[in-house]
Amino acid sequence: MSVVDITSLDMKKLNKDAAPYFKNIIYFVVSVFFSLFSFCLFNPFNAYAAPLSIGVAPTSEILNLQTGDKHHGEIVIWNLSDTTTTYNVVISGFRQIENQPGTAIFLSEEEESKNLYSAASWVTVDKTEIELVPSKNEKIYYDIVVPKDATKGEYNLIIAFLSQSGDGSSLGTGTLTTLNSGTPILIKIGDDFVENAELLSFTTDRDFYEFPNVIFTTRIKNLGDTHISPIGEIVLTNIFDKEVARIPFNENTQSIMRENTGNYESTWDFGKFLTNDKQLVLGPIDAKLVATYRTFQPGFAPLAAETSFWVIPWRYIIAALLIVTLLVIIVKTAKKKKAEYKPLPK
Repeated sequence: MSVVDITSLDMKKLNKDAAPYFKNIIYFVVSVFFSLFSFCLFNPFNAYAAPLSIGVAPTSEILNLQTGDKHHGEIVIWNLSDTTTTYNVVISGFRQIENQPGTAIFLSEEEESKNLYSAASWVTVDKTEIELVPSKNEKIYYDIVVPKDATKGEYNLIIAFLSQSGDGSSLGTGTLTTLNSGTPILIKIGDDFVENAELLSFTTDRDFYEFPNVIFTTRIKNLGDTHISPIGEIVLTNIFDKEVARIPFNENTQSIMRENTGNYESTWDFGKFLTNDKQLVLGPIDAKLVATYRTFQPGFAPLAAETSFWVIPWRYIIAALLIVTLLVIIVKTAKKKKAEYKPLPK
């Protein structure tokens, strides 16, 4: 009479019954991680910037002059494209584009006639057009003569270069940046200018983030009679009041013109949940902005504000909870089957 090993049969049956569950959990884990990998791979953050056609130096000028003064200067311009292009040299007053610091837009003829602070009529240049060949610099010389009856104030003008090929902006409607279209010049006549500003808002683009990729928007109003260039830092601290990042504010020193408002964007694109010094970037994050804008005693009246946001990697949290839940179900099911198994009588 043969003896059957009941224990061996029991374990084989148990393993056979539990196998599908373990196979399912393996498939689930692989699917979750593949989904997360696909999300990171096929959801990139792309930025596109149109190529510049010319370069100029200096990108801007600030002059302190008195009535009757004369100033002689030069602008270096070079061609960044592969083709020879002819540009018209245009002189005009300008204004800031609404809410966009560091920008300039031509005044129309009507605006020019009504603008009390345009210095376009004070300037002469040594040429009215210039041909730029690739990889070669050219110079424009200009002279500024301040009228003897000019009153105290901050005047402006821009010496700009518009392509004759028709791809340049039209005078009166063309938006110009200080980096690639010309040289804005601010002329201060007199002394004792008032530098005053108000921080209107300091916010983030969202309240909750899956990853620490945050855009801060700071809105500042110029209340003085001269331009201001606020600079500073945004300091981020985590739930344990530990510093996790320090972001430069207005790193390019973009200015807000008199009687204007400027919106500044600062980006924190960290993408990790742990800093190099092992500080956690999860949960509530506090952001503190401190900026100064005065040229004289800059620390006397700083602009300060605070905001907060949350970093919650909810996909990872849900995936982890599902995995734990599924493991618990599998273990309980296996124990239940083992408890319900009744060996065959001998």
